[in-house]
Amino acid sequence: MNSSNKALFEFSNRHLDWAARDDESIVGWRYAPRVVFSGGKGPKVIDVDGNEYYDLSAGMMCLVLGHAHPEIVDTIKSQAERIVHESSWYTNPWAIELAELIGSTLPGDLKVTNYAVTGSEANEIAMRMALGATGGFDICTVVRGLHGGSLAAESATSVGGPRKRGLGPLSLPAVKNCIVPPFYYRAPIDDQDEWDDISLQLTADMIEHVTTQEIGAFLLEPMMVAGGMIVPSQRWMRGLREIADRWNALIVVDEAQFAPARTGKMWAFEHYDLKPDIVTYAKGMSAGFPVCGAVTTPEIAERSAGTKGLPWAGTYSTDPLPSAVALKQLQIVIRDGLVERSAQLGKILRSGLDSLKDTHECIGDVRGRGFYQMLDIVTDPDSRTPDPEMAERIRYHALAEGLLMICVKNYIRISPPAIMTDEEVKDAVGRLGVAIERAKSKQPIDSDFSASGSLAADPI
Repeated sequence: MNSSNKALFEFSNRHLDWAARDDESIVGWRYAPRVVFSGGKGPKVIDVDGNEYYDLSAGMMCLVLGHAHPEIVDTIKSQAERIVHESSWYTNPWAIELAELIGSTLPGDLKVTNYAVTGSEANEIAMRMALGATGGFDICTVVRGLHGGSLAAESATSVGGPRKRGLGPLSLPAVKNCIVPPFYYRAPIDDQDEWDDISLQLTADMIEHVTTQEIGAFLLEPMMVAGGMIVPSQRWMRGLREIADRWNALIVVDEAQFAPARTGKMWAFEHYDLKPDIVTYAKGMSAGFPVCGAVTTPEIAERSAGTKGLPWAGTYSTDPLPSAVALKQLQIVIRDGLVERSAQLGKILRSGLDSLKDTHECIGDVRGRGFYQMLDIVTDPDSRTPDPEMAERIRYHALAEGLLMICVKNYIRISPPAIMTDEEVKDAVGRLGVAIERAKSKQPIDSDFSASGSLAADPI
């Protein structure tokens, strides 16, 4: 599928039938046009018509090794022949080895895992751990942070748009979105150090005045992705740790979108002089399977046990099949040096995106770390006004160029599998450049995308 096609999208009747059946039988977000996938290999996915696309979101930021990695396929087959599921009152070698291997990659005494099935559950477990261990009441979270969709995790989320509408009566009063983010690109002043000081002082004031002052934890992402790929400075992160210590609060780091290797470090918090008390993992560590968790120290695990519903266990939380797959993926990441490889690929990607920014004024900024970058699409570089319609046009035309990307509001995320070659990264950036040119020319499109994912949210 490329720009030489007579029409942007020429799906077969079979493809269109699948899309119509999806519309009738499944409730969920869908970009326009609806694409139905039936295969994948390496960094690409394949639709039911055989068209190939670079998967620049690695599924939902899950597939560090891409699609159908031969060792992952072999693990799935062999494990399915052995044992897939068991009662969570018992355990298995793969869940134990995965917990041990994850613990070996973390600093200090972060060695004890409470397994979960989703990232939302992992973050809720972490919140329960913090409250149980400290006796606190409030969980302080970062404005523009995202931590999941369960009621507790949604209460901790503040990325705007319609996702919280109607949930007011179910929101948790103990969660306070009161940490002011260091959003340098849209700060009212240009001096980064000065904005660090101001945002930290505002945070301290908010905690003083809107919480019960019985703080259990600060919950934050190393980068606030959904809120605009906000990349804190070392100085800001150090200052936040000092505020947490002032209130005897634990630090919970949500690594769902980052570990393993996504940012050029095994864990994204390693970019900072920061030692978390609890770390949660999900998407990237899961290899696309339902295995997530919260890792803490033996001391915190012991202090929180027997309270707040801990330890937590669900129907599938230590299942052998997902544990075996996640274990194999992490072993491959370590064996093949994919932390270092992500850092290398990230430099190539960032260089290409910076070149696009120099060429196209609609790209106001490029932000991120390693092999996880974001384009901030604006009406013009001076006003920096968010332009979600242009972002959606770029995503739409990129799809026609064989690129899958996540676009929400005016933010386009790029987080490919870490097994791409240098040439594939450059090829993808080149295709993105073509898509931007077509979006800028306002070439007609063959579908109404007013209800598509990025425009179904408020624009800022």
